Amino acid sequence: MRRALTLIEMIFTILIIAVVFTVVPKIIFASNKAMALSMKEDALFHAYVLIGSISRLAWDENTLVAGKILRTTEHTCTDYRIGGFVGSRNCINTTLSASTLGSEGGDADDIDDYNGYLEPISVGTLNRYNLSATIAYGASKEIKRITATVAAHPDNNRLQNFQSHFFYDSANLGHVQIKKEQWQ
Repeated sequence: MRRALTLIEMIFTILIIAVVFTVVPKIIFASNKAMALSMKEDALFHAYVLIGSISRLAWDENTLVAGKILRTTEHTCTDYRIGGFVGSRNCINTTLSASTLGSEGGDADDIDDYNGYLEPISVGTLNRYNLSATIAYGASKEIKRITATVAAHPDNNRLQNFQSHFFYDSANLGHVQIKKEQWQ
């Protein structure tokens, strides 16, 4: 009965241990890097979807009421806009002005209702990142700038210092009601 390892068995054992200690850390590092990249892609996708959702809303609460171009400090709405034509979206005979930025309460049915939006995105108990939106007037009061920001949550060590911004400028162009009928 044998009580010890042969020299060849000992060399093979050391070789196997060496391979495990060199390969396994590389696999773990690559896995962590892929997980961080996946989280960044997920965060960017959420910000992209948020800005796309906001940009499809009405320009202002009063746009939904009048359907016309609203009065702002830049535009008095006494005639067709430059480049407008008879029958186009216009602001003739409108008395409605653009409302102030911010939510009017109720549903988020226009762009500025999302000013100050903040939502932490988490999976299980892990807070991954924060998704936020701000709305501000652009160079003129005829443009609303939508900014969607995604940033790593302070608890998330994998995405340290990660932050990205998406911008979209929406113009005061009125709102066209599309005629629709029930499918039969």
